[in-house]
Amino acid sequence: MNRFPFLRPESSRPGVQLTEADFAAFGPGRVPFAGGRFTVEPGATSRPDVHQVTECWMIAQGSGAVTYDGTAHAVTAGDYLFFEPQKTHFVHNDGPDLLTIHTVWWLEQG
Repeated sequence: MNRFPFLRPESSRPGVQLTEADFAAFGPGRVPFAGGRFTVEPGATSRPDVHQVTECWMIAQGSGAVTYDGTAHAVTAGDYLFFEPQKTHFVHNDGPDLLTIHTVWWLEQG
């Protein structure tokens, strides 16, 4: 078993921090996806995101509202979410606790 390292945390908005996993540390092309974790402080909102990759989120801690393709959905710890490519999505932490989300994304083949 290997634990993967993380890259330096990034922030696109106040109260939102992404820490991407450094899967390349295991060698080029060995891990066919990218991922990491991000946190959203109470009252903060991530920036709207739209991209060519497919993405999955796992809500590890906290609660909030995910807006996906124009519709808001309540989420809480334990929820798993699947995002199709080219669908706008973002999350707002409307709870009292830190919202922690684990994410993976990949470019579908074929």
